[in-house]
Amino acid sequence: MRFSMQEMPRLWWDAGYANPEVSCMGGPSPEIFEIAPALRAKSVVVELGCGEGRNALYLAHFDHRVIATDISEAAISKLNRLAGDLGVKITSGVVRVEDFQPPTYHDVFIAHSVLHFTERSVWKPLVTALIDRTRPGGFHCFTNTLERPDHPIPKEGLASGHKKSFARGELEAIYTQAGWEILRSDHYIKWDSHPGIPIHSHCIEKVVVRRPIGSEDLPRLRAEPIKAAGMIPAKQFSTLKLGTPREAIIEMLGSPPASHGVTTSRRTVGGNNQEAIADGYVREDMIYGDHGLQFVNGKLTGKYQYFTPPKRLTIRDE
Repeated sequence: MRFSMQEMPRLWWDAGYANPEVSCMGGPSPEIFEIAPALRAKSVVVELGCGEGRNALYLAHFDHRVIATDISEAAISKLNRLAGDLGVKITSGVVRVEDFQPPTYHDVFIAHSVLHFTERSVWKPLVTALIDRTRPGGFHCFTNTLERPDHPIPKEGLASGHKKSFARGELEAIYTQAGWEILRSDHYIKWDSHPGIPIHSHCIEKVVVRRPIGSEDLPRLRAEPIKAAGMIPAKQFSTLKLGTPREAIIEMLGSPPASHGVTTSRRTVGGNNQEAIADGYVREDMIYGDHGLQFVNGKLTGKYQYFTPPKRLTIRDE
């Protein structure tokens, strides 16, 4: 299903959420894979703006208590159906960010591409409350789209209420002042597509932070920059089509100077515009200098231009 810009519904993402056969936002994010081994048993995980549940459903596999909310009824309906198919438990609800009440305590808070739909007067007090209610060793994971002159907020984002309420580094400064560990503060452009939406670009800030562990015996993480030489000429980069098989890209560009991937053999939410549930999930980011190519289960699903070096989080040996 595709809409013209004139026909596009206000909540454009509902076109994908209403389709039970596809995963319209992709599989679990790499940072969710990375923090999972460092969580205490039976953590309380909260995801605001969960969509169809790509991150919440993955963490639910590990017997955590997962609370997931979204403004979209179609998203929550799909999440609940997928949770049943995967045999995991989720506490879910249709909730606006403005009405969200964080639990008394939690271990993980995730908000991917949702807080930028609120004003500073909404998200700043919420972040303060979440900081206060996070247990030692807990994580906060944010992704927000930012405004740039060369990459403005896409029309569908503005039509859905994007407030342009974040400045680069604002979240990092809040958590630095609170004494949290800044594990990732990434800045990049990403090109991708979703059901009903053609390929488009976002200027993205991804922030992963951790409250100090204290004396508790929890695994510690370290952030490693992934440095890669080489480059993809701009003209060639712009012509790379989503859906291209990995082997064809290798034949065209050669082996990447560096790569980073996450793999699970669990049944989980699939990849962008692919099956809703996949029997195994393989994501690989191939890095050529300041450009990256994202593959999910062997097909190109995203393209990146990095302003900060991409990173991976690994367990730190003491």
